[in-house]
Amino acid sequence: MPAAHRATPARRARLALALLALAAGPCWASAWVDEAGHGLVILKASHTDGGAVFNSHGQSGNFPDAGRSRQDQLNLYGEYGLSADLTLVGNFYFSKVGYRNDSGYGDRHSSGWSDQEIGLRYRLDPDGRDGPWQGALQLLALVPAYARQRDGERPALGQGDYGAELRYSVGRGYRLGEHDGYVDLGTAVRLRGGDASDEARLDVSSGVALAPRWMLIGEFNVIQSLGNGKGPNRIYAPGDNTPIRGNNLDFSKLQASVLYTLPGGSQLQLGYQQPVAGRNTGGAGGPFVAAWWRF
Repeated sequence: MPAAHRATPARRARLALALLALAAGPCWASAWVDEAGHGLVILKASHTDGGAVFNSHGQSGNFPDAGRSRQDQLNLYGEYGLSADLTLVGNFYFSKVGYRNDSGYGDRHSSGWSDQEIGLRYRLDPDGRDGPWQGALQLLALVPAYARQRDGERPALGQGDYGAELRYSVGRGYRLGEHDGYVDLGTAVRLRGGDASDEARLDVSSGVALAPRWMLIGEFNVIQSLGNGKGPNRIYAPGDNTPIRGNNLDFSKLQASVLYTLPGGSQLQLGYQQPVAGRNTGGAGGPFVAAWWRF
């Protein structure tokens, strides 16, 4: 490799940080912490609408009686560096969720604040501060911001109880030919109160800078139930004859997007997300758009 292109561990770390100034997604590059006094704000709007469903056996199909689930969601994410090693994070959701069919359930929806998340991320590199890999340990608290509805009355805005998540992520920069890129990998355990199942989670994100202002980003997200859920699933109209039975939910999703950096430094993202496997959950995909600002 020519000396001009040789990537030392320190250069890879700087490269990854520069790319992360251009890229963000559902994982929000959780292997990195912010510098003290600096942060990131992301506003994302997403839409899903469709009749696809993964039943209690993990088989894909359609809701009976021309049933359709839908969701419109605004997501405000923010993070702020409290020190060189500690970052405050917050994730706030406002949703409109609905379900309809032709068998008498009709068309019902709920709207309002859903499960909110707030926590801390601490730098914990796997190979020392001079290595190419960055790492961070994150603890989140999950707080429901809505009243629990009666079973079957209408789709719920969330699982209906408090929870906590512990996550560890690693990431680094890399080169793909003449293009710079980054990769972020995170694993987590999410503990939920009430009837909802606890979950294991895996999130993988990678971005490649195709041009000075353009980046291509791909993501893969997995939720795996730990099998201790009880009772009906409140989110998908449990009083109706849907194929969803119970609170042991599995979910795998692919997402692709392009990111453009505006002359002033703000970024715009446009993408599409599509579930590819699951159990006891809807399977509709849809587009999303996001804008974010670093300060």
